[in-house]
Amino acid sequence: MINTFFVSMLAAMMSLLGIVQPIHRDDVGKQQKSPFAATYADPAVPILQLPTQFRTRRTIANIETKPNSSVDVLNVKGPGCVRHVWFVFAEKDIDDLEIEITVDGAEKPQVRMPFRSFFGVLLGFEDYHLNNAGFVNVPNFTVTNDPFIPKKASPGWNCYLPIPFARGCRIQIHGVTPKNGASMIDWQQYNDKTALTPLRFHAQRNIALPATTSKPFPIVETQGTGFLAGYIMGWRQKDNRDMVFHNSGTRILMDGETDPHVISGCNVEDDFGFSWGFNQYQTQWMGCPVRDNRGRNDQDGVYYRFFGPDPVMFKSSLLFTSNARPDDYESVGYLYQIPETQKPRIEVLKDWVAVGLFPDGADFDKFQREGGDIVQQLSQPTIANSIKAGNRTIPLQSLTSDRGWIRLEHLIQHRPAYPPVDHSYYIKSTIQSDANKTVTLRLALDDWAVVWLNGTKVTTINHADGFDTKRVQLVLRKGANQLVIKTNNRQNSDRTIWVVNCAIEAPTKSSSVLNRIRLKR
Repeated sequence: MINTFFVSMLAAMMSLLGIVQPIHRDDVGKQQKSPFAATYADPAVPILQLPTQFRTRRTIANIETKPNSSVDVLNVKGPGCVRHVWFVFAEKDIDDLEIEITVDGAEKPQVRMPFRSFFGVLLGFEDYHLNNAGFVNVPNFTVTNDPFIPKKASPGWNCYLPIPFARGCRIQIHGVTPKNGASMIDWQQYNDKTALTPLRFHAQRNIALPATTSKPFPIVETQGTGFLAGYIMGWRQKDNRDMVFHNSGTRILMDGETDPHVISGCNVEDDFGFSWGFNQYQTQWMGCPVRDNRGRNDQDGVYYRFFGPDPVMFKSSLLFTSNARPDDYESVGYLYQIPETQKPRIEVLKDWVAVGLFPDGADFDKFQREGGDIVQQLSQPTIANSIKAGNRTIPLQSLTSDRGWIRLEHLIQHRPAYPPVDHSYYIKSTIQSDANKTVTLRLALDDWAVVWLNGTKVTTINHADGFDTKRVQLVLRKGANQLVIKTNNRQNSDRTIWVVNCAIEAPTKSSSVLNRIRLKR
């Protein structure tokens, strides 16, 4: 009783004096209130909330790989979060090393790619200093006269992107040739009852040597619910006819199944926050760690953008691409998403043809009036490989939709490297129906559109203020129905997006359309 009374009086006196009590379980077995909130925003990924109640842990590993072997640098069970990853190697030549990260026993690793690529050193460039919210690479260039330090030692490789896990985390290094090094993993261990975010860290790598103008270069393509945390891209210029920046930038297409919306890029340097090209500056959220400028039309470089203050969220899917030139490209995208979330099935028209461009996209009245002869040609059950437009013979270009997206921005390549504004395209697909019935066409696009079904105008759309969605009733006849859409692009808030999303929602009568296509992952 005396001890209990003394402890209670001491606590009361400390409270009156404004003295904060330390976190501990006192002699009477009562847990003191924590001075911390339940969660805190991660510094590198602020939208990610992590628990404040944890044990601070560190796992150190010596790395001695044998030929064609793997080494575990972390393999822990239970809930936690990796907060800092550090590596060093005695060899500079580590191009054959790969890093693999698997959390919660997933069948497929969330990360598996070349080690240097994961840490932002791309296209085989010489090791360089990298300093941003996600990664810090510190090359060892200065020590040359110490016999105990390898002259070709690799940098200190640091990753600060959090890696939360509920049941365990395994980080492995795979090597083709023997390597010697070390790792230090700082992580937080949670109680089994700790509430933890369902989002899990993922990284995707893509490379093209070189890319092609006929297809946008992929950066991140995924399904489910999550957000884009950042990306790093490298360019090596091969086409010297123009500046490497003139490819019209990136496109982010979100939630094509449920709520189509877009982010349109400008030019390469603009998307990364620079102006009039690149200079070697680095900040927490954007930067250029390396740039080799051999002339206006001959430049290489690596650039990064992390979306800490402005994350890009998606609910059902994400398509993040860059328009491409015939140059070398490599990218790594970093994202967080809920595992095993499935995108909804939608009825789409998979196969399309496109024809254009036509200089009638600047005046709305003219845009609606012109093109009747083109529509009649495209509305035939079978069409040739080209159409006649006055004295012009214009070839048709085949397209395949992805999650309902029909992309037009890469069909014309010139300077600037995207289709000019105030022009129009026609796109055509066929709807197969098992009966006479009415269905709803969900159409999302930027600027204007005219829709025809079997050669008859159905509706006109004016989305001049930016990308938006409209639903249109289509009365189908049994068999093949020819759908033609005319669209344009102007300078507005979604400039040069040149994309249409088209899906058929649940029919108002009878059964569904026969050409239902379940989208592949």
